[in-house]
Amino acid sequence: MNIVITGCSKGIGSELVKIWSEKHNVYGISRDIDKLKELKSSLSFPDNFDFLAHDITKINAEILNNWIQEDSIDILVNNAGMLINKPFKEIHYDDYRKIMDVNFWGTFNLSQLFLEKLTVAKGQIVNISSMGGVNFTSKFPGLSLYSSSKAAISILTECLAEELKDLNVRVNAFALGAVQTEMLEKAFPGYESGITTKEMASFIVTFVSSTINLVNGQVIRVAKSNP
Repeated sequence: MNIVITGCSKGIGSELVKIWSEKHNVYGISRDIDKLKELKSSLSFPDNFDFLAHDITKINAEILNNWIQEDSIDILVNNAGMLINKPFKEIHYDDYRKIMDVNFWGTFNLSQLFLEKLTVAKGQIVNISSMGGVNFTSKFPGLSLYSSSKAAISILTECLAEELKDLNVRVNAFALGAVQTEMLEKAFPGYESGITTKEMASFIVTFVSSTINLVNGQVIRVAKSNP
């Protein structure tokens, strides 16, 4: 399979690369070229991993087509994300633009740009959302912008699943609870989730691999705790 993962230089994204690159061709996108090089050197099968150091909000079709020569992409994992932890009354438009550009437009942009290759493969899009972006779950001060951006991803997932079903492209999202990442530490300093990035990545790989064509348009809650 050919698999694309955004935000893969650390956290869950890098663990997904480690697992999938053992048997498949993996293409990773991140802005941090040093961490991408470090990740590649750590892999058991480094030749199975190719990367692009670029801002996902500014990638276009020409850049991607020059990078990936294959006609088909089996899985696109929209994992890249950012967090702003700031009281509501202090949030400005620049904050909104930063977080929505990465968390929403980045996902929208990559899904659109890879659609032709995903259609050839009858592939699937996997969006990484958050429990904070799901209705009637616990919400926390300072995370209004982040949670709202992830709610947008959840709805986009449902919309694209309907719109792309005639192309045989499935779209699902994982609404993740607390995982021990740098982002969790930024949101909840000192909190211990009890779930490692490797454990969550393993769950995602197993789920994606085992569901075949049975699941589409679902926002799947994966949480031991929230946070």
